[in-house]
Amino acid sequence: MRIIRLSIFLFFLIGISPRLPAQQLVQIKDGEGIDLGLYLEYFIDESNSLKVEEATGQTYETSNAKILNLANLPFNVWIRFDLQSQTKDEIYLTVDNALLEEIEVYSITDGEIDKTFEGGALRPFHERSIQSENFLMKLPITEGMTSSIYLKVNSKFPLLLPMDIATPPALSKNYQEHNLFWGLYAGTLLFAFLYNLFVFFSVREKRYLYYILYILGSVIFYMGLQGYSFQYLWPNHPILNIRLGFLISLTNIIITIFSMSFLRITKKSKIMYYFGVGTIVAYSLIGIINFTPAYSLGLGLAQLLSLITCIYFITVAVISFFRGIQSAKYYLIGWTIFLVLVSVYILTINGVITGNFFTTHSIFIGHMSEVLLLSFALADQINILKKENENNQKRIILQLEENEKLQLKVTQELEEKVIQRTAEVVREKNEAEYQRKRSDELLLNILPAETAEELKNTGKAKAKHISEVTVIFADIQDFTKLSENLSPSDLVKEINECFSVFDKIMEKYNVEKIKTIGDSYMAAGGLPKPNKTHAKDVINAAIEIQDYLLEYKKKKLLKGEKPFEMRIGIHTGPVVAGIVGIKKFAYDIWGDTVNLASRMESSGEIGKVNISEATYNYVKEDFNCIYRGKIEAKNKGDIDMYFVEKK
Repeated sequence: MRIIRLSIFLFFLIGISPRLPAQQLVQIKDGEGIDLGLYLEYFIDESNSLKVEEATGQTYETSNAKILNLANLPFNVWIRFDLQSQTKDEIYLTVDNALLEEIEVYSITDGEIDKTFEGGALRPFHERSIQSENFLMKLPITEGMTSSIYLKVNSKFPLLLPMDIATPPALSKNYQEHNLFWGLYAGTLLFAFLYNLFVFFSVREKRYLYYILYILGSVIFYMGLQGYSFQYLWPNHPILNIRLGFLISLTNIIITIFSMSFLRITKKSKIMYYFGVGTIVAYSLIGIINFTPAYSLGLGLAQLLSLITCIYFITVAVISFFRGIQSAKYYLIGWTIFLVLVSVYILTINGVITGNFFTTHSIFIGHMSEVLLLSFALADQINILKKENENNQKRIILQLEENEKLQLKVTQELEEKVIQRTAEVVREKNEAEYQRKRSDELLLNILPAETAEELKNTGKAKAKHISEVTVIFADIQDFTKLSENLSPSDLVKEINECFSVFDKIMEKYNVEKIKTIGDSYMAAGGLPKPNKTHAKDVINAAIEIQDYLLEYKKKKLLKGEKPFEMRIGIHTGPVVAGIVGIKKFAYDIWGDTVNLASRMESSGEIGKVNISEATYNYVKEDFNCIYRGKIEAKNKGDIDMYFVEKK
């Protein structure tokens, strides 16, 4: 029945229904459901003290609308109708206003007064005999009986009173259609909430978080108007029912912040910016009023300011659209629809427009439309962000290609001067062309995978403070003397052979190579992605390097050659890690931890792995550690050091 009425009034066919004769008898038959609006009479008790016995003798006015709408009244209102049962079925009365603070229902049959129901939104939900979001009660009327039904209602919220009576079959049908509408509403809002939540976790943009909070707050408010929030969220705290005006203020603060962010309203646009800030302050004050006895005033002010805010949103959306923000068009359409339907709703609850299913539900229909269209607007901005990221990545690729072009030019010049190296130059040229086609792989060879991914996605990589990192330094003993006995090519070959093995060992233990400086090799565990095994991983790598150097030494001595021998030093502590350079990126680390690791190396011995006390505390259960005592380190004073070996 409610869905049928919705379609009838979908295009604002809002009219005044014909007035029925006073005190027309309501006759209900098998399977029937009857809207009571045109059968009702009402009396406003300005004394707020009449008993039912006194109320029966008053002069009542007749309703002239399908939904009785008395707007805001500070008095008790008595409502009556005469009912005759022509069915063996039970008869149920529904009052579709969840925010009635007080409602009493009496049936008078042959002069006998029977109090059928007493309740209200200020009583715990479990006290209701029938657990329904609105007020649903069974009338004590049997077949052939005629009774007068009296209701006393009171609320500081608008007295918009859709009422009907129904037998169980009609009641079931009504509830199916009622639940269909609210299921559609809840499903639409749930979809929008989950969709924007997923997008927020994907892009981490604050505007999506604001919109998620707005959807959540507005749903609680709108469902609160229908009694669902009371039924499912705070059934034992009815005082929250009269604080719904606070939710209006809160959700409007959130959507204002969202709108200013979405439409890029900054201090450069002084009027629009400070008007938005002013509405946020006004809503904050109104929200406070809603926690005082004057909460009905706060509700009215919140409704009025909501209309003004809608107009503000539409105005700034138009301006933003003409400034080139294309996604503002969805925003503009959504808020225009919402403004129209909210206006209809507010005019309805204040008695200006006749109440019917469409006008009393217009705010919910408008809310669904606005939420969906704003979701489209946010989706459109995802495409904009995606294009910006793609442009950033293209700029990086172009930069790499420029570097490669420069390298190609140098290669061509060398080819002209050194004919005997033609084959090598061709290989370099082919390699350069291959690398140009695989710029992403080149980036990964230069930078850690996580840092490279950040650089590709955002066009930049932020420096990070990592609280626990283990740094290793390895340095060749007497390198200067050894290099005097080797040709440059042999020297480079020997260093490359050793350091290549070191690279493989570091990769094996998930240790990140940082750089080589001459004959010094530097790496670190626990970055760029922190882990708990960094100290153990680095020491395992260091021990394996010393094992390799021992075998390497044996082979060299058998050939009568002098081998490289190394000291290795390790320290654990915090560092700052990031990218340096503009064209040739370099990943590096800084901090006193790096200096101390270098001191551990210079204070060590050939063939040994020298660690600091900080590292020792991490690995003392996993390795044999030989305490060396306090050793003086350059510019660092005396430091506790240990030689570490496998167990």
